Amino acid sequence: MLDTQDVVRIWNRAGNPMPVDRLGRYAQALASGCRIGAYHTLGDDEEDRAVLALYRVDRPRATFADLHQAPPLALASYHQLLHDLAREGVGPL
Repeated sequence: MLDTQDVVRIWNRAGNPMPVDRLGRYAQALASGCRIGAYHTLGDDEEDRAVLALYRVDRPRATFADLHQAPPLALASYHQLLHDLAREGVGPL
């Protein structure tokens, strides 16, 4: 399993321009909801849980209903974070 520092390093290697402390908050949020390890394809529910964990860093009171009402473009950066992990062969479990 990867720790949050491993996840931040992956995002940095992927070229994510966010400051390390912000990426660390996203990594902690993702890791608090699930373990992070070898990549596997996420089902819709798993992906929603992962995106919601990331989304709550910026909107702490967000619910699944809020997530489903948000425009796709508003969620693109959260999906990109997951995609960057997947390119490195890791993801939420």
